[in-house]
Amino acid sequence: MSFKTDRLSALFPDVYAAREGDSLLHRLLDALAAELLHSDAAVKDLLKSHWIDHASGGGLDGLGSLLGVARRRLPDGTREGDDTFRPLLKSTVLSFVGGGTVEALKGAIRAALGLPYDLALFERQLVGAGGKTSTGMADLIAGLDRLVRIEEFSPKAEVVLGNAPASAGGSSVTLEVNFATIEAVAPRIEWSFTQGAGRHLSLVRQDSGAGVASREEFVVPQGSTLVLAEDASGRFSASIGTSEVSDWFVDIGGTAPAVLPKVPTGDSKWVFSAARAGEFGFSTYDSGETFDAPAFAIRMAWIRYQPLTFDVVVPYFVDAAVKRILAGTGYEKRFRVFAGLSLDAIQRVVDSKRAAGVRGMVQYSLSLPGESFERVPWEDHAAGEHFSAALDHRYGEQHDADEDLLVGALGSAREVHDAHERFAIGGVFDVAVSDGSFGFQ
Repeated sequence: MSFKTDRLSALFPDVYAAREGDSLLHRLLDALAAELLHSDAAVKDLLKSHWIDHASGGGLDGLGSLLGVARRRLPDGTREGDDTFRPLLKSTVLSFVGGGTVEALKGAIRAALGLPYDLALFERQLVGAGGKTSTGMADLIAGLDRLVRIEEFSPKAEVVLGNAPASAGGSSVTLEVNFATIEAVAPRIEWSFTQGAGRHLSLVRQDSGAGVASREEFVVPQGSTLVLAEDASGRFSASIGTSEVSDWFVDIGGTAPAVLPKVPTGDSKWVFSAARAGEFGFSTYDSGETFDAPAFAIRMAWIRYQPLTFDVVVPYFVDAAVKRILAGTGYEKRFRVFAGLSLDAIQRVVDSKRAAGVRGMVQYSLSLPGESFERVPWEDHAAGEHFSAALDHRYGEQHDADEDLLVGALGSAREVHDAHERFAIGGVFDVAVSDGSFGFQ
C-alpha cells in the first residue's frame, strides 16, 4: 500500500470501509494508486529527458532530432550507444548559443570522430579507475590533444599591380592598399623597367612618410627587375637577378641602413618614383644607360592574416593517425573511429560549431610513411631558395717551336768613268744647239 492509496481511501466515509485491506474498494483504490505512481515516474523521466546529461535511449534520439544530429554507425554497422552519442549532442548545443571557443571546437571534432570530447574529464576518469597517471595514459592524452590543431587568422597571399608610363620629368605611380589584417608585414616588391633605365628611385608610404631611396650613382638598366624585400632576419634586401644591391639604398631621409615599410592593418598609399638614367656627372659610356624616359611596372605581394578566420588542421588519414596514437598505450581497443565519416564531414562540424561571424576552414595534413604522427603532426611547405656557384680557373703555357726562313734580294751597281772630247764648229741653223755635240763632222 502506497501513500497514494492512503490519500484515496481518506476521500471516502468510514461506512464504505475503504481503509480495510481486504475490502474490494480498497483493492481497487490500491490498483489505481499504483497506476498513478507509474504516471508520476513517467512524468519525472519525461522532465529529466529534457536534459542531455540525464536522457537516454529515445530521449537522446529526440534531443538529437531537435538539433539535427543522428546516431553514428560503428564499423560493424550498428548504431552508437548513449555514452558516445551524449558528448556529441553536448558539443552541438554550443553552435546554437554562439559557441566557438578553441577547446569546444577541438572537442566537437574529436567527438565527431568517436574520441573523447573533454580530455581533462577523460583523464580524471582514467585516473579514478586506475588510481594514478601512467606513461601510456599521458602519451594518449598528449596524442589526442595534438590530433586536432587550431590556427587562428588564416593567411592569404595578396597582390597589387601598377604601371607608370614614361615621362620626361620622371615617372611615378601610386598604389592604394586597403585590406583588413591583424598584423603589419613587409611586402615583396618587383620593380621592372620596361623602357629606359631608372635612377633616383624612391618608395614612400604616404601615411607614415617611411620609405627607401637609391643613391645617386645607382641605376637599374632597361629590361631589368629590382626586387625589394625583407630577409629572414628582418633586414632590408635589394637585388637585381643574382646581384645584391642593398648597399645602394638608404631610408627616405638619406641615412643608412634602409628599412622597407610594412603593409599596415588599415589602408595606405604607396608612391613609386624613378627619374631618367642619363645624367651629367654620373652616367658612363659603358654602363648601358639610356636617355629615354623610364616606364616601369610594379608588383607588390605580401601575406595577409585575415581577421575572424581560423584553420583547422587534421590528418588526412584520421583512422591511421588514431591507431598510431593508441599504439603502445594499452587503450588500443577503447576507441574506434566511426565508419562512413567522410573528409567533408569535419568541415560541416566546423561550420556548425564556429562562432557567429567567424569563418573556419579545414586543412588536411599528411605524414610520411613510417613517421610518427606525434613527431610529424603536419607538413611544413615553406620554400627555401639557395644559390651556389663553382669557379674553375686554368692557366696553360705553350712551348711550340717555329722555324722561319728569310730570303733577301742581292743587287750590284756599276759605274762608267769613260771620258770623250769632241770639238765641233758650226751647225745647222735652227737644229744644232750650243751645249750638245752637234757639228759638221
